Amino acid sequence: VNKTRPPHSTSPFDRFAEFLTGMFAPRLLIYEKRPRWGPELKRQFLRSDTPVRSVRTLSEAGELIAAGPPSVLIMDLRAGAGECLRFISRSRERGWPVRTLSSSSPATRDLEWVARELGADHFVEENIGGEQMARLCRRYLKQLTAGDVATADSTSPYSLSTPV
Repeated sequence: VNKTRPPHSTSPFDRFAEFLTGMFAPRLLIYEKRPRWGPELKRQFLRSDTPVRSVRTLSEAGELIAAGPPSVLIMDLRAGAGECLRFISRSRERGWPVRTLSSSSPATRDLEWVARELGADHFVEENIGGEQMARLCRRYLKQLTAGDVATADSTSPYSLSTPV
């Protein structure tokens, strides 16, 4: 009987360290009225250690963000533009560890400058694809992992989205 561990096995200590890292690793939260980004980003991050979670309310998102770890939050402005804009402002005032991405439609496009002024990190057009959105989320998750929570990134490799 071979009692050696297969190469993919880890010790209990390694598994515990992995668990702790996962507890404090940035996560991706999605607030939307109709499921679009939630299912797509869960699929895009399937082989990743990044937790992807849809939230029903921005109050729920706020509770999760305040409790930590840092988060990237995608908000579909069609789910309640006023509520989303107030949340962006409140998260900045409270210094929450969150990067916010506002998803827009033609009906909410005019709110881009308001979202920018309130502190949104990125304003995304509706016609961006799932791979592009996942790439954008990964960039912000990487910044959070590096401890960069407060600085909005004003560059974007996406012609279909508008950086904030």
